Amino acid sequence: MCGGVHGSCHDGEQVCSRGMPLRGLLNLAILSLIKDKTVYGAEIHRVLKEKFYVEAPKPVIYGLLRKMEYFGFITSKWDVEGGGPARRMYKITEEGLEYLNGSLKSLKDAKKIIDLILAEGEKEANS
Repeated sequence: MCGGVHGSCHDGEQVCSRGMPLRGLLNLAILSLIKDKTVYGAEIHRVLKEKFYVEAPKPVIYGLLRKMEYFGFITSKWDVEGGGPARRMYKITEEGLEYLNGSLKSLKDAKKIIDLILAEGEKEANS
């Protein structure tokens, strides 16, 4: 079961994989991009595409940024210098860094299990 993350798209014991696991990973990708420097939203969009090959719509990225700011994982401020339009700059907080580090450890643990599942699947496919 998906836990109802995207509504009731299934019934009974049917397993749903839509939107999973990219949505949670997108948060972590964004946090990893801003862990060492302050970054503009447009830069986050560009680097996600270049580095992680993720073409997330800008409204999705900005929605995640607002949500992470609400939960205290990042802060933002407006950059009005430079003569152009004001741009919002995002920076990770200590709480966000702790969340990222804990999540990365969980991902490493999950990767071990995923690797075992994939290996088992390959054995079955080659039988």
